[in-house]
Amino acid sequence: MLLSFSCLMSICVLVGFGPFADVKEKIQEIKQAEHEKIDDAQGILDKVLEHIAKVDPKLSFEDEQLLDSELGIPRFEISSYSEITHFDKKDVVDGYVVQPVVDADNPRLLVILEAVDKEASGNLNQALKKLQSDHWIDFKDHGIWIRYLVNEGKIVRQGSFLIYVVWEDPTEIVKIFEQHVR
Repeated sequence: MLLSFSCLMSICVLVGFGPFADVKEKIQEIKQAEHEKIDDAQGILDKVLEHIAKVDPKLSFEDEQLLDSELGIPRFEISSYSEITHFDKKDVVDGYVVQPVVDADNPRLLVILEAVDKEASGNLNQALKKLQSDHWIDFKDHGIWIRYLVNEGKIVRQGSFLIYVVWEDPTEIVKIFEQHVR
């Protein structure tokens, strides 16, 4: 009985007050950072691009750019949502478009938008569906799309944020988006 009590006390001391307390705290900090809630389009874009670079060894995310990890040059252009004509600008607080520098080499597209309000969010959702339809019609005849795309892309709306993603694995990118949207 005395041995059991001593073991129990030792475990309590180690877990609660010993060096393991620091480890538990670090693990908790990492978990919180992985699911940190963000309330602006730039922050959400950064989390999505960090994920893309992490899973694609050909890319790195540095200075808010997706770079070719070997050459150090941008592989994707990151621009304002205003370059796409499908949206009514009064519906958007902020947004970004990520496109390949060379379309033929890399037919991918990522659009992240923050809507002004709930009605604007619905309008933007419809605009993204139109963009998706137009985008697929414009490019479906190019055989290269068949090699790169698993499907036509995904559109997801969560709160005042929306994402349209055409990528090799849009489900994983959408999951990162959903984890970080406030």
